[in-house]
Amino acid sequence: MATAARVLPAPRRRSSPVLTGGRAPVREVYFTKRIDNSRVVREVDVSHVKACFTLAIPICLTFALAFALAWLHFQCVSYGYQIQDLQQKQAAWSEQNRELRAQEESALQQVAPVAQTELGMAPVDPGQVIRVAQSPDGLSEPDEPQLAEAQPAPKPPRFHARR
Repeated sequence: MATAARVLPAPRRRSSPVLTGGRAPVREVYFTKRIDNSRVVREVDVSHVKACFTLAIPICLTFALAFALAWLHFQCVSYGYQIQDLQQKQAAWSEQNRELRAQEESALQQVAPVAQTELGMAPVDPGQVIRVAQSPDGLSEPDEPQLAEAQPAPKPPRFHARR
């Protein structure tokens, strides 16, 4: 599209301030005034300060309680993950223990015939077993762990040379 040039009317200029619509022209004049507030001291309103603390203390306690509860929640979640991880490890170790016991059984089944035929070994009679040390109460099981005790070594016998 083509645009056509258009002539605008020239603005009218007034040479002297003339009342327009019954009002005089307003001139904006700003006066600067230097104010010295260095000696002014603000009074503290005690009731306002008490009201601020009365509101601030419960809000702070509420936020502290919320953060403590959030921290406990995250700790519970973390402990849940740790428990799950330990349960998985326990299951894996139980499976490995079962496999090792099965291997031990199969190894004993393979060794027993060889020991009996080639080496002439026989199963142990109950009268052949002698317990070297028992617990003080005498009620310990063979698979039960026992606490080791330190005892002084016996003194060797002295040999006296005859003169």
